[in-house]
Amino acid sequence: MTAQLTEAQCVLLTVHLASEANIKALHAFTPSRLDALDPELVLCIVLSYLPESVDPRLYTTYVGEVASRIYLQQQEHLDIDTSAVQGISHEQAQHRVKKLNLLQLSRPDFPPDAPDDLLTRFLCHRAYRIDEETGLLTLIPTLLEPFIEQSEYLRTWFVSLVLPLLRLDYEYHPDGQEPMSLEAFEKIDGARGIDVLLARAAQGTQDTSSRGTVAGDLRGLVGPWMYGHTERKRRRLDGGGRENGQRGRNNSNPHKSSLPDRQAFISLEGLSSDDKTGHDWEHAFKWLVHHAVHQFPLVVDAIEEWDGPGDVDLGDYVPGNAYLEDELQAKLERLYAQATFAACYAVESDSTETIDGAHGILVRLAELLDFEPPPDLATSVQQLPRVDRHAKSLHTARSTLFLEPDVLLTHDHPLTNPTLETFMLLQMLVYSAYQLAGLGHAISIVNVAKLRFFSEEDEQFALLQKILHSSASRGQRDDQQWQFDYHKLMWLWSWNIDVEDDAGQGAGVFGKIDKVTMEKELLKVLVTAGCFTLIDQLYLDDSAPSSRRITSEEVHCVLLDQAMQLYDSASNGNRSRGSMKKSSDLIKYAQNKFPSSEAFRRASALIAATHALSFYSLKLQHNVPFQPVNIRVSLDPLSLLPKVLEQNSKSYTKIDDIVAIGRNLVSAGLPTPNSDSEQSIEDVGTKSELATNVQTAERRCIAMCVEAALAEDDFETAYSYIVNRLAPSDGGASAVTSSETTTTTTTTTTTTKTTPEVDDISWRAAFLAGRYRPRDGAPPPLRRLEQRTELLSLSLLLAPPSHLSEILGVWRRCEEETSSLVAAESLAAQNFDDRADRREEIPGGFSEFESDNTDGFVYGQPRREIGRRALTASAAAPTAAAARKNADDEAPVGLFELARGATKALSRSAFPLRNAATTSVLNSKAPAAETPLVSESQYTQHNRSDSTGSGHRVRRRDMVASAVTGGLASGIGWVLGATPVDKAVGGAGDGDVDSGDD
Repeated sequence: MTAQLTEAQCVLLTVHLASEANIKALHAFTPSRLDALDPELVLCIVLSYLPESVDPRLYTTYVGEVASRIYLQQQEHLDIDTSAVQGISHEQAQHRVKKLNLLQLSRPDFPPDAPDDLLTRFLCHRAYRIDEETGLLTLIPTLLEPFIEQSEYLRTWFVSLVLPLLRLDYEYHPDGQEPMSLEAFEKIDGARGIDVLLARAAQGTQDTSSRGTVAGDLRGLVGPWMYGHTERKRRRLDGGGRENGQRGRNNSNPHKSSLPDRQAFISLEGLSSDDKTGHDWEHAFKWLVHHAVHQFPLVVDAIEEWDGPGDVDLGDYVPGNAYLEDELQAKLERLYAQATFAACYAVESDSTETIDGAHGILVRLAELLDFEPPPDLATSVQQLPRVDRHAKSLHTARSTLFLEPDVLLTHDHPLTNPTLETFMLLQMLVYSAYQLAGLGHAISIVNVAKLRFFSEEDEQFALLQKILHSSASRGQRDDQQWQFDYHKLMWLWSWNIDVEDDAGQGAGVFGKIDKVTMEKELLKVLVTAGCFTLIDQLYLDDSAPSSRRITSEEVHCVLLDQAMQLYDSASNGNRSRGSMKKSSDLIKYAQNKFPSSEAFRRASALIAATHALSFYSLKLQHNVPFQPVNIRVSLDPLSLLPKVLEQNSKSYTKIDDIVAIGRNLVSAGLPTPNSDSEQSIEDVGTKSELATNVQTAERRCIAMCVEAALAEDDFETAYSYIVNRLAPSDGGASAVTSSETTTTTTTTTTTTKTTPEVDDISWRAAFLAGRYRPRDGAPPPLRRLEQRTELLSLSLLLAPPSHLSEILGVWRRCEEETSSLVAAESLAAQNFDDRADRREEIPGGFSEFESDNTDGFVYGQPRREIGRRALTASAAAPTAAAARKNADDEAPVGLFELARGATKALSRSAFPLRNAATTSVLNSKAPAAETPLVSESQYTQHNRSDSTGSGHRVRRRDMVASAVTGGLASGIGWVLGATPVDKAVGGAGDGDVDSGDD
């Protein structure tokens, strides 16, 4: 039946059978009519009308036989149903054939240099049709696998195009995304292809279960895609057939190439410009470097699990995975090693995970470069490898752009060129980042490189101080922890690279800092932490490291500076609290280490003064609480004491404490009004200057206490301070001091004779107290006036001539007040005696004879009354003796007259010197009202002055005798009608006893 069909009918029947997917009928019919159905026509019909969803296994054998014209498979006899075309005339059949829209075996974009065989063109076109019409990409391997071994082009096309796309959408990342078509995937090239193949792996890193897929994608997606690198593929198809044939003849396996040893891929000479191949693998390396910036763990997993361009998964389609030439593969391996270096420098993260990943890359590089693997990160810095100086060419780089990701992949980059030197440098930078993280300063590797090569000394020093401050603020840490930190920081300075003795810089990340400065900063933080045992071990003992460059004098200065810094930062002056305790402990420690240090002696005095001040309430201007630093910043620290005395009631009574504070402030070397304000606690003057300043400070403190006592109306205390502490030991004024006061202040108040110009404090204090008047305005008692007179006399002795007139004016007014008060007291005593004599209640009086006569005479005792009245009016009598004589002549002798005579006799026999004393007083030229009373202190002074033989000496017992006699006379004399001795105008003499008659 089929033999009777025309050519047009055969074509239509073939189209009909293909449309119905009747492969068996096609297999039976087409070989029987080769005259009408040539292989190309049959393949075009199958390509055009066979449904793309048909399983390729049903027709791959048939297609192969048609293309080869060799029908090897024996087909069973099958009756072909020709009813579909029997009713069609020849003309109609031809017309329908002309209208058939048959596809060409070659696609319009089929490469012109591709093989022109029917099967290759059909299979490639059929694969595109399956993907376009059905999207069933999984059918394509079934279509192509039977023929891959027959065509190198078909193998390359399938492995580089179909295989990566099939794995991407159905095996590696079946995430439901719309798959890319073969046609679209074939058009991507270079960096775009790398992004498409690795994008899903990069997105999957957000899920920890998907980590590590980048290495698999590089191996199973990028690797097969690189197998069909467009430019290389076309070169091979153009002229590589003979080369492949020659390799096939030289090797037992035509697809196997001799692979170099893995560790020989990267030469120690590094890269050159010839190593840049332009291969698409270079885009993959760039992808790794760029993604290392923010996705470093992704890149670390890729590098640790992927061996480079030679580590690809081409399935079973390319035996041995030998798809690169030896020379090309060696170059690509070196570029891959450079990319691993660059990835470490490109990362911006400073996490611990980043440092661990960089260390993992170091281990991986050691395997690739056949180097000794680096030690663990936790290895002690003393056991880290020692390296020589390296990367000298970096000194020519003047910009941090040198560390940009794109620049890192240049062939002559000194940081990423795969050599032993760059490997050791990267190792030091990774360990530096780890040590800095352990010190509390997390930093990325690229920033470590910038710190090492592009930062200046001040930047490195600022970072060092930040690290030390952070370490000091972590709380309590023992000496061992601080020792670890010390060794870490010193390693960061040197990297265990020995430097010359005269070199001040190291090779590490802190290498631009002078070593002496570095050690000083470390010493400061150890001092702050109170690690005195460690300081001895590192800086002072004989066991100190030999590499130490700081001297004992510099250690001394650092200890002193730190003690003062701790002092200045204290908020309370109590030496048992806070920073003040640390400062005090440091000074005690330093004094033991430097016993002859004058600076620490002064610092100790400052601590003592501040501690004593802490027990007093003190606020400065604007109600700001006092802090110890106020002492150091004051131009005159002693000026703080008046505020203490003012704000603390009765604090002037603790004069020994105040004086001790002032003495310590001066001993601390702080400035005083007469000293240089620029001096510091380190300045050491002569002992004589210090002693002079201390004495002056003591006088100032006493004067302050005197002023404070006067401000609180405590004149007696002020007077005592002046005469006992400020009065000089000679010069005509002495002080009566208690034995306790003398003992306490023997060593502190011993003064030397000074000129008035030098001692400008004592006379002012004495003058201030001498002109003192009570606040209530009450008239001062006689003793107060005597004390003021004594103080003014002392100020006259000590004051300079320019102030004498002022003092004399006050002294004169005080003398006038004293004279007036003495006169008033004398008059009051006389009036008292007169009133006592006139009292009527006295027994033995003659009141019954009194009358109210206007002349005032009392009858019965005319002589006594007349005499007394005459005495009262002595001013009108010519002389006092004449008045008394007239009175005596008229006075009768009574009982009390006899008693009065006995008293006079007793006074002459018991106290023979009384009359002499009273006579000297009464015969003085000054009036009695103007003669000041002799106080006990004046008597003592006079007695002492008389002991030298000058003047008239009056013994104390004579003074007592006069006092007793005067008491007797004033006590009963008013009864006897006797005139007191000190009131008499003239002495009566020894024979003035009025015996009288009974």
